[in-house]
Amino acid sequence: MFYEDCAWLPEWPGVPIGDEEGRIINDALGDKRSILLAHHGQLAACTTLEEATMLALFIERAARLQLMARAVGAIKPILPEHAREAHDYRLKPKYVGAVFCYYARAVLRKDAAVLA
Repeated sequence: MFYEDCAWLPEWPGVPIGDEEGRIINDALGDKRSILLAHHGQLAACTTLEEATMLALFIERAARLQLMARAVGAIKPILPEHAREAHDYRLKPKYVGAVFCYYARAVLRKDAAVLA
C-alpha cells in the first residue's frame, strides 16, 4: 500500500520548535499519503482518520516485515504493476473501513474504557 505513495525526508532539522518543520514535512510529503522522517519516525497524512490510522499501523508492520525478510536474504522486488494493483486495492475506502473497524473492535475488546 506504500508503493509510489511514501515520501522520504533524509535530513531532519532537529527538535521541532516551530512552523518550519511543518513546512519541511509538507514539502517533502508532496502528493504522497505517508512519509518516513529520518531519525524521527513516520506519519500519515490522509483525508480520513481511518485511512491515516491504517497507514500508520501498516507502515510499522511493513518495516518489521522488511527487517525480518532482510535477515534471511536479499529482498526480491515484485513487478510494478502488481505493486500498483495491491496499492490501489488496499486503499479502497471499503477495505480501509473494514480494516479500521477490525482494529477498533480489537481495542474495544481489550479495554472498552477507551471510549470513556
